[in-house]
This record gives sequence, structure tokens and C-alpha cells, in this order.
Amino acid sequence: MRLRFRLLWLIVETVFKKRRSLADENVLNMRVLPNDVDVTRVSNDRYLTFMDLGRISIVLQAGLLRTLVRQRWGPVARVVSIRFRYPLTVFQRFQLRTRAIYWDNEWVWFEQRFERRGRTTAIGLVKATLAGPDGLVTPARIIAAAGEAFGSPPLPKVIADLQNVERQLREYSVDAV
Repeated sequence: MRLRFRLLWLIVETVFKKRRSLADENVLNMRVLPNDVDVTRVSNDRYLTFMDLGRISIVLQAGLLRTLVRQRWGPVARVVSIRFRYPLTVFQRFQLRTRAIYWDNEWVWFEQRFERRGRTTAIGLVKATLAGPDGLVTPARIIAAAGEAFGSPPLPKVIADLQNVERQLREYSVDAV
């Protein structure tokens, strides 16, 4: 992650915020800074980094910072799909809305929506979880570490479709190109 200052700020800010459930939508209010743009608009890779911050914020606001450090858990993403609608440009304010929309025994799927003045500028779907020294941390273990107990929402069709694409990509041979 290249946004170390924003990550540090997120950690400090979390200390002063009310604790929230892992199941709650997380909203980050941000501004596009000059180092976020390539020529005139936010660069594609920076959207992905902002999305990292949104997912980390959910975990931090659930009170899991000490657990992350103690267990040496860190975020890992396996699949990212993003659709850009309208560009964000330097100094614009925007919101990043992140929520978990489905999880299974290994992974959590997140919807991450960039909004400016109530208008969606980009939307991403991410398959992610935490990883530790012993491998992937199951969603059930993360939920339990937060002192919560709830099940997954039903599998959305778009996630089922992305899972199918992911299966096809695993079977795809680079040699075939």
C-alpha cells in the first residue's frame, strides 16, 4: 500500500470513532490529492489503493487492531473487478462506501462504491480476507475475533458470475496465448 500517511491517519482516527460491526457499511470521506492523479484524473491503481483503505477501515472500526498486530494478520485480495463511470480529479472530495456483501468459508466479497455529490463515480467488487502466519484467516474466525456472530447474506448473482469467471481464469493457460 502506497498511502502510508492515510493509513496512519485512519488508525489514529479509529481510536476516536465509535466501534462498529463488521456487517455495517463503512464510509470514508476523502479528497483527491495531487499525488493521486496521473495527468488530470485519479490513476486506476490509486482506486485500488483507496479500496484497500476502505476494507482496512471496516476491520479497524470493528476493534480488531490489537488482534491484527498480535496475530500478525494482514489483508490480502484475490479478485478485483472495478467499473469506472466518471473520473475524480485533483482536490475533489468523495466518499468511499464499503460493505461486505457475501462470504463463504474462506473469503469475503466486498462492494466498494466511490461517490461524489451522491453520484457513483466507480464501483468495485473485491474478494478478500486476512492472512496470517498459518495462511488465510476464515471469515468465521474474523467475526468471532470481533465478538460478533452472524451468517452470510445470500449469494448475489453478480458474485456467482465473478466466481465462475475466476474458475475460468484458474483453468486458463498462459501458454494458449
